[in-house]
Amino acid sequence: MARVKGLMRRGSVFYSRVLVPKPLQSAFGCAQKWTSLQTTDRDEAEALHLQNVAQWKAAFVEFSRPNQNAPRPHRITDAEAEALARQFFTRAKADLDRAITSPAELGDYQRELVAEDLQTQLATLGSWNNPDTHMWVEEASKSLHDSTDTLPARGDAGQHLSEYMRRALIQLCTIELSRLHGDFSDIIRDSFFQTTVSGPSRFPSHHRHEGASGAETLGGCIDRYISEELSHRSVTPKTAQKYVSLLAHIGLYFGRDMRVAEITRNECNRFRNTISQLPPNFVKSAQKSLPLERIAQSNKSGVTLAWDTQKSYLRMLSDLLEWAKRERLVYDNVADGLVPQKRREAAETARLPFNAEELSAIFSAPLFTGCVDDENGFAKVGPNVIKRSRYWLPLLALFTGMRMGEILQLTPNHIRQSANGTNFIALTRDMTLKTDNAVREISIHPELERLGFIDWLNSKRSDEAAMLFDEVPLSRYGNRTHVFSKRFATFLKKIELPADRKAKLCFHSFRHTFKDALNNTGASEEVKDEICGWARTKNTGRRYGTGLSADQLKPYIDQVSFGIDLSHL
Repeated sequence: MARVKGLMRRGSVFYSRVLVPKPLQSAFGCAQKWTSLQTTDRDEAEALHLQNVAQWKAAFVEFSRPNQNAPRPHRITDAEAEALARQFFTRAKADLDRAITSPAELGDYQRELVAEDLQTQLATLGSWNNPDTHMWVEEASKSLHDSTDTLPARGDAGQHLSEYMRRALIQLCTIELSRLHGDFSDIIRDSFFQTTVSGPSRFPSHHRHEGASGAETLGGCIDRYISEELSHRSVTPKTAQKYVSLLAHIGLYFGRDMRVAEITRNECNRFRNTISQLPPNFVKSAQKSLPLERIAQSNKSGVTLAWDTQKSYLRMLSDLLEWAKRERLVYDNVADGLVPQKRREAAETARLPFNAEELSAIFSAPLFTGCVDDENGFAKVGPNVIKRSRYWLPLLALFTGMRMGEILQLTPNHIRQSANGTNFIALTRDMTLKTDNAVREISIHPELERLGFIDWLNSKRSDEAAMLFDEVPLSRYGNRTHVFSKRFATFLKKIELPADRKAKLCFHSFRHTFKDALNNTGASEEVKDEICGWARTKNTGRRYGTGLSADQLKPYIDQVSFGIDLSHL
């Protein structure tokens, strides 16, 4: 296929490049105009590229046409370019502050997506060699010129403005990424912008105390609570991030400058009522810069934050005011006893098990019958059945009832054989398990053996693999569930599932499906508790303190059936 001039590919996406005529380069502030065509299809990209070229050429002709009556916009100087860049940063930072973005409202999947987007932007903005850098800087600069009725600066002034705008975008992305990770100190590391934002930061350092005693502000109270109370708790980094995020959102709602002693029960009730009407993931919507009350009032969908999320906000507010009461900053905890207005959904309906039709649809997907690859091509029909994490985790979860985090920690040493020849999985105390009861033995279902799991395991042993699913990368929390949960959610989107059930189907649905099938075997509650790792009366077991061994549990697991045909695997 002949190459079209100016049409370029970066990764899988096509870009259009248009050369600016030399006499107009100083006016347009660049020598080239890059545009993402937002398509991976070459035929579509060629058509869009030709349209883009025509539009730019028309713009060049129009700009060159003399018009004596039209007023010419003021062309900025070097000094004005610096002032404009600082003005852009100040406004963008203020917009970011008003956005009330709280990582606590994002699930693991959404948080990972946002973090990946920000990290990609930072990596892109690090170099002028990437076309996206030119596009983002041009868009930001255009917003300045439109608001000030100016033309791009000539020569060095234009180059300086573009470079300052690039640095401003880097600093803004860095602040937003830090907030996503629970750091609201908003440290401005670029010296050019350090004097831009006047006054105290909306998210001051956790060690700054505001006011004294009875005049303590809510912001100062939050900062002291974090440094004097939360920082001494033995919690995971993820939990610590959640605490800080909840507190930041509370501070933004009530106002950090408000005296904590002036918060009333009525205002706490109003906060409860507001969060009870917020839509899920509202911080990612177009309304995210609005006050929470306005977002809540405009939510007409009827879908609101989960009960547990609402409870987290109210408990954090109560814990904060209880601490303030102990510190003699308030006389009473006016948030004590607050509970969400929304009724808590029963555990058995919060997540649904897969039915036979849904299981058949899942295991008839190209990933299990033949795909291009198990990465970007997992949903495209192809000649390959690749037995790695995407293939084995759904099957293991279905036939063992294990949690995703348990499966992803398995090593070859965790798969064993008893003296009676029973192949089983040993979940041991060296693993990070949800509870002590999760330490257990699970015999391997005959269907897994028929599908070749033991043979695949032996190949991993021959390769001296340290982990069974080491191709799934570790997250910054040190586990693999964050990445795989996102991958499975992407996979599930490709499966045709009933619209009224789809929202309540996820990887954990395999565990519910297994439990329902186990109920049909006539197993006692003790046996079901042992297999699934729920609370039970501890006995002295053959290994690791489990009450029943894999040999004793095998007859029940072997009976587990789902009414589906997997002979095609």
